[in-house]
Amino acid sequence: MTSYLTCLIVVALCCSANGSSIICEHSNMFLSCPQGQVLYVHSGVYGRTQNDDICPHSSIQTTNCASTTSTATVQSLCNGKQMCHLAASNAVFGDPCAGTVKYLEVNYACF
Repeated sequence: MTSYLTCLIVVALCCSANGSSIICEHSNMFLSCPQGQVLYVHSGVYGRTQNDDICPHSSIQTTNCASTTSTATVQSLCNGKQMCHLAASNAVFGDPCAGTVKYLEVNYACF
């Protein structure tokens, strides 16, 4: 039994395609995997952790904010699906830093 599980883990790691996507606030995006594979979200961060290098805007009051439910929300929308739709918005993730334009950064793999 142990060797069977080890084999599955090794196969999944060597055959996965990793990706990262950034979606600016008020924008939408589809994440997708090749036919026969499904999404697995490693992490999701909705907020702002960088200056205006990502999604430049004049309304940046902080670079130290993130929704505490980002990862769980993106996982519930995407994990196990071939494709999922994501909207970077306060309506989906809450507003972790009022007055600051935010973005959603998602790290995922296809298995």
